[in-house]
Amino acid sequence: MTDTWLENVGKAVTADAICRSVHGMLGINMALIVVDMQAKTPLDWRLDFIHKYGIPTSLADSVKLQQVQSLRDFPGAASITQVLAEACKKMIADGRPSVRKIDQRVWRIRIIGDCIVLPDPAGSWCVVLVEVHSLSAVGHDARHDDIDLAIIQLSREGLSAREIGKLIELSPRTIEHRIEKMKARAGVKGIVPLLIMKT
Repeated sequence: MTDTWLENVGKAVTADAICRSVHGMLGINMALIVVDMQAKTPLDWRLDFIHKYGIPTSLADSVKLQQVQSLRDFPGAASITQVLAEACKKMIADGRPSVRKIDQRVWRIRIIGDCIVLPDPAGSWCVVLVEVHSLSAVGHDARHDDIDLAIIQLSREGLSAREIGKLIELSPRTIEHRIEKMKARAGVKGIVPLLIMKT
């Protein structure tokens, strides 16, 4: 994809040509999007999902989200528009591609991945390739006491409730009970969102 863009620097290149260059190489955890920037405001920019992210998730209706026609149609459009508009405008101004890490909260979802943005030298479109490494629920900020912080850290290290209990001198059942209380305070169902939260 980047090779096709680089081979055509100074020449007319189409978003379609760039997309065709990677068509057969995209995985289920990737999305390839053409952002048509010809409208005056970013909210009216058109989105064309050439390759859709395909891993099922209960966090959002990814099928419906990828049917969106413009940024205005996205639920919570302001946060998406700001991130995407800034990236595309910067790449157009710089006149070169960008490879960047993603660690973004959108609604109550944390998205971690990598992104390549290829700009149209004429400024009318950007091609965006996103590889999603993880999607996870984002909990409410919750305060934790010292014991809870120790349980979270030791859980991050992969220790079981029994192993954590031995280290901090509590029963495994108490450890499990405290984890359930922390999940409830944070508003999450599973332990993974609790473990990736800032403590």
